[in-house]
Amino acid sequence: MTGERVQELSSALIVDSWLTENTSFSGANKRSLTKTVHGLAKRIPADQKTTIGISGAPGSGKSTLARALVHYLEQTGTPACRLSLDDYYLGRAERAQLAQKQHPLFRRRGVPGTHELKRLLSDIDALRAGDIGKVHLPVFDKSTDDRAPEFNWRSVPAVPKVVLLEGWCIGAPPEKPNRLERPINAMEQEHDSNAAWRLEVFRAWNEMHRSLRERLDLLWYIRAPDWDCVVGWRWQQEQELENPKLRSRQDVREFLASFERIVRHMQQSFPEWADLSIDTDRQHNFSLPDQYRN
Repeated sequence: MTGERVQELSSALIVDSWLTENTSFSGANKRSLTKTVHGLAKRIPADQKTTIGISGAPGSGKSTLARALVHYLEQTGTPACRLSLDDYYLGRAERAQLAQKQHPLFRRRGVPGTHELKRLLSDIDALRAGDIGKVHLPVFDKSTDDRAPEFNWRSVPAVPKVVLLEGWCIGAPPEKPNRLERPINAMEQEHDSNAAWRLEVFRAWNEMHRSLRERLDLLWYIRAPDWDCVVGWRWQQEQELENPKLRSRQDVREFLASFERIVRHMQQSFPEWADLSIDTDRQHNFSLPDQYRN
């Protein structure tokens, strides 16, 4: 048996043990995720600290992939840490203030402008510098649509060599301002007919992109089949929550309307900015490009 084959089997055992405890993945899901984690881990530089962004549409599997990869790296001797952009959403009270000052649509979490960007950047900088004593990672509770109490926040036990930031809208530069003029769906037509909200989102997105691009060494993008698939994934996620806020697939579609413009832009533009694209099918089976599989 070759050394490469032994390493693949070791990877499978490490990832499979984590999946058994943390997910209800099918056999096909487990095999595809194991191969993907193994392929990605080999592409992370071994001789330097690395900060990696993993982006993709809501429900595409960013969190699962990032958590599995961190587990694998830790088990094979590489200290690693996962940050989720979702945990940096502003709380309900803060979003209510933003909605009053800028636009009512900012009451709903999701788009750039509804995150506490300064805290996120500060945490990334501290992790990259090894100052883990300064880091107290926030936790956002989607079941209450609010930030969890600070006693539920996370500390970082060891200085990470690899930092993974997963978030649905990181990586892509904003679309051109002239493309904002035309509404992309009924929500934009009804609630943002003059494009005021879209312009505010554009400004926040531009700031987020510029600030994160300076800090991310690699950008990996998970490519979804299509927009309807994204809606289906989010509906599945909602059904798994203890206290779901969205009661039907139509509720999910309306909730995701504010995400649609950015998701579609990222799906079209990723070859221009992503260092690597990871395909996923409707059943959440991952696959890497041929040159990254071995």
